[in-house]
Amino acid sequence: MENTMELLARALKVQPQARWADELDLSDAALSQAKKRGRLSPTLAGNMAASLGEDPEHWITVAALEAEPDSIAKRTLMKRLGGVLKR
Repeated sequence: MENTMELLARALKVQPQARWADELDLSDAALSQAKKRGRLSPTLAGNMAASLGEDPEHWITVAALEAEPDSIAKRTLMKRLGGVLKR
C-alpha cells in the first residue's frame, strides 16, 4: 500500500514545505508534525493530492487507514481494498 509520506515526498519535489503550508493555509509546524508522526491527516492528504492533480478520495482513504490502530478489521478492509490502494 502506498503511504502518505510518499505523497508528501512527491509534493516536496514540486515546491518547498513552506510554500505547501501557505497554499494549504497551514502552519509550517503542521507539516513538520506530520513528518514526525509519519503520516498525513486525511484532510491534509486529500487537499495535497488535489493540488498535485491526484485523486483526493484515494489519498483520504490511505490516510484514514494509516490513522487506524492495527486490528483484524483493519487488515480485512485493507485486503478488500487491496486493488484500490495499490494505485
